[in-house]
Amino acid sequence: MFTSARRTSTYVREYSVPIAGLGLLAIVAAYVATFGGPVFLLVLEASVPTTIGLGHVWYGLRTRTDEETTRRADIVTVGSITCGAMVALFCAWCIYLLSVRMDFSGGLTQPVISALSTGMAFGGLLGHTYVEFTHYYRESERLSRAVDASMDGIAVVVDDEHAYVNDAYASLYGVHDAATIEGTEWAERYTNAAQATIDREVHPALAERNYWRGTLIGQRADGTTFPQDVTVSALEHGYVVVARDITEQRDREQRIQVLNRVLRHNLRNAATVIKGHASLISEKQPALEREHVRPILEETTDLIETADKARGVERTLERNGDADLIDATAAVRSVVDRARAAYPDARVLSRTDESGARATTPTVDGSVVDALNELVDNAVEHNSAADEAGTDGPTVEVAVRAVDYDGELRLEFTVADDGDGIPETERRAVLDGAETQLEHGSGLGLWLVNWIVQNGGGDLRFADRPDGGTVVTLSFPYECAAGPRPVLMETP
Repeated sequence: MFTSARRTSTYVREYSVPIAGLGLLAIVAAYVATFGGPVFLLVLEASVPTTIGLGHVWYGLRTRTDEETTRRADIVTVGSITCGAMVALFCAWCIYLLSVRMDFSGGLTQPVISALSTGMAFGGLLGHTYVEFTHYYRESERLSRAVDASMDGIAVVVDDEHAYVNDAYASLYGVHDAATIEGTEWAERYTNAAQATIDREVHPALAERNYWRGTLIGQRADGTTFPQDVTVSALEHGYVVVARDITEQRDREQRIQVLNRVLRHNLRNAATVIKGHASLISEKQPALEREHVRPILEETTDLIETADKARGVERTLERNGDADLIDATAAVRSVVDRARAAYPDARVLSRTDESGARATTPTVDGSVVDALNELVDNAVEHNSAADEAGTDGPTVEVAVRAVDYDGELRLEFTVADDGDGIPETERRAVLDGAETQLEHGSGLGLWLVNWIVQNGGGDLRFADRPDGGTVVTLSFPYECAAGPRPVLMETP
């Protein structure tokens, strides 16, 4: 019973503004029915109260879907009824004083109704204004607290001067009081070269697309410089600058790049030397060739191939995102044509979704081709099942199709083979993002595939085929690809 009463109370509060409007309309109807009179006079007397009553009903129904419906209805209703009652009482009091002083004997009802309706309109307007003002004030306070608490430096720039900066922005330049930066020119906080970049790139980008992101070199008051990752977004009057000190990130990347190049270079040189000496030993001592020299040559060859593949992965990732767009079906055909030329003994098949018109085929980033090539290479080169079965060669199928998963449309590339399968430990390491030992370079290739898919906003999946082999799926949201919605295939 208590729950039902509370539900009823909430329902009445939500509809309190329309109820107040209906109450005013009921008063107008009662006045017309009671006093009557010429139609023109009645229309003239009832027009204002009726309009205000209907306005209350319309406003209450229109704002009922707001997130704070009950609070808005409470404030507007209280304001409307309170002001209406006050103005009606004041009007009645004035008429009473007029009747006492001047022996006025005119009707009291119609002026009071007009005063009541006018007061309700004024009170409702005050309540609405108060609700909107407090709403925007709370939103501004919430946004201000979020900006102040942000770890990134945030500044609002108007007329190329800092109009507002948070504490994190001030700390980037070694300033303890953020107010000391406000009013200073934004470009002065950067080196001369960075200022030239601002004039050459930032301002034109803001004028063209209202957004710019890049790296600028900031300059502190003591003359020290530091790299910043800067994002600038245009406002109606000025722009917002979000800056982050990337000194540690850049230093770490430089160290990794140097160590990577040195290690790869030394590894390749050492492996080449070992391979050369092993070949000489094989020539001088043929008896050692089978048991000792051949394993040495195989391992050094694998090391050299791993070093080369690491460089290939690095180059692929460097151009990831900058590759040209390619038709999804054309990407599959490109991968299949390359594989057939590189592996003439393998059966490489293609399967594309031709159920819709050609114009429905989306385009994808060209780096997806690199991922598919890596998967096909891995499927052919690490397939010993075909040799054991005595077949002509491994079979690999590359496919693309659009699939609808409960209303979520996705573009999926699959590479299926009949080989030995990808070890579970290697799959789990790639999917979980944990480092694992690379086996014959295939693990490094799977990392490359995973990185490309992640950069494209997609998912990587592995599945075992019932008759042996593996199916690798590269699944991307269809919105990431360009093109109309296609004719769909059923969810597998």
